[in-house]
Amino acid sequence: MAASTKQRHPAALAYASAMLQVGSALGEASAFGEQLTVVAHAISDDPQMRVFIESPKISRENKKAVLSSALTGKVAEQVLNLLKLLIDRGRQFLVQDIADTYTELEDVAAGRVKATITSAVEMPAEQRDSLVASIQTKTGREVVATEVVDPELLAGLTIQVGDLVVDGSLRSHLHRVRQEVLQTRFGKDLIDEN
Repeated sequence: MAASTKQRHPAALAYASAMLQVGSALGEASAFGEQLTVVAHAISDDPQMRVFIESPKISRENKKAVLSSALTGKVAEQVLNLLKLLIDRGRQFLVQDIADTYTELEDVAAGRVKATITSAVEMPAEQRDSLVASIQTKTGREVVATEVVDPELLAGLTIQVGDLVVDGSLRSHLHRVRQEVLQTRFGKDLIDEN
């Protein structure tokens, strides 16, 4: 088992927590999360949008006016206000981190955990359902599973639940065997020791 590290800006947690509190109080937590994710993807997927949002050469007022024009009526006022606040504070680069953190906090609050199951070939439905049930039993939470097929695993599978990664792939096993072989002393070195 190995833990993956997903580094996010520390301020993202504060912004995401505040947005989740507001969204929950208004009964709009899920909508806020979806809107933040859509905006974050729009910025990250469009190089021109990313340059516009992050450029220090474009005034904050200009950025906020364009966002207001583009997003008013399409996202909640609170989400738009967060984006404007980030621009005012020069932290618009945090949108993706905030959206990701918000989704994680929302999942925790709802008792959900996301799992990514990667296998070398497509898994039969019964095997997948059994695996998801097992993860659910071990975590005590509802599991939202995403399946990925990666032929480079050769055989076996990897399971990622949050930051925990369980790697049972043949590729990983072969890598460990290779490392052990490289560390083993053969030939003259072995004979000289006796």
